[in-house]
Amino acid sequence: MAHTMLFATTHEKPKQLHPDFAFLQICATLPGMDWDDLRYVLAIARAGGLNGAARALDVNPSSVYRRLEALEAAMETRLFERLRAGYRLTPSGEALAEAAERMEREALAVENRIKGTDVRLEGHLRVSTSDAVSLHLLPRWLAEFRDTYPGLTLDIASTIQIVDLSKREADVVIRGTAKPPDHLVGRRCGPIHFAAYASKRYLDKAGRGRPLADYDWLGFDGPMLRVQQAKWVAERVPEARVRLRYDNFAPIRLAASSGLGCAALPCFACEDDPALERLPETLTPTDFHLWVLTHPDLRKSARVRAFLQFFGTRLAALDPGLMIGMPA
Repeated sequence: MAHTMLFATTHEKPKQLHPDFAFLQICATLPGMDWDDLRYVLAIARAGGLNGAARALDVNPSSVYRRLEALEAAMETRLFERLRAGYRLTPSGEALAEAAERMEREALAVENRIKGTDVRLEGHLRVSTSDAVSLHLLPRWLAEFRDTYPGLTLDIASTIQIVDLSKREADVVIRGTAKPPDHLVGRRCGPIHFAAYASKRYLDKAGRGRPLADYDWLGFDGPMLRVQQAKWVAERVPEARVRLRYDNFAPIRLAASSGLGCAALPCFACEDDPALERLPETLTPTDFHLWVLTHPDLRKSARVRAFLQFFGTRLAALDPGLMIGMPA
């Protein structure tokens, strides 16, 4: 059972405070305590060490170490156990990290609600999408979007990682998925199929119409092993024929167009490139669609609505032949 701390003055009746709030009040009175320290505690707890925390905070590991040492000295308690496998929270550290995480959630929720009421068509929008979309679809309309909404600027992050919109890691996302998260809202824009492609120059040299195992292949590594194309290649191509592996889309696509081998790629990234040729009978339908999504708290924001309407309409209007391929 949690114990309740009492704070009293000579003029007021003693008030009961939640233990975590009382703990944070004590922390706030300590010399050298900075509320920014809470970010460091959370980052270390989430990363399990200094290096990961430094990357999350975009600072040097030595800065994280110094901040933690100073905080523990000011509080006269250990917040983390230094283990060979990493940093583990002590009971005092857990109390601080849990309370700080709740504060973070509340602050982000308030920020999202405030931003969601913004009626101005100016400012920044943070967009998260895949390399394939940012390289082969968005550039078609970015100049038009800039001319239509001159007061808006886009910060586009190309990543295969799933971002957390509730933590303001992005304002909008454009993703290929079979089922978007239930807590997001947005628009389904069109199906995504993939196939095997190679440069015409490579096929001129290697020959057309041969078994897939006769060609050199470009494979996947790291987070790209999760994509459907990676499983497709693993099931159809001997491992010995996979000569190069990459951990993101852009170099695979570039290697294929440079004549280094065959690759399983989204149709929308290859169908309109005259230098590439689709291998016969490799077109593979999927249950994936492109989605333009945002957090419910942001859907009333004029900036977010403008982005969803503009790019959702254009993505949905793409030629189906580009998205799902034409008969080979």
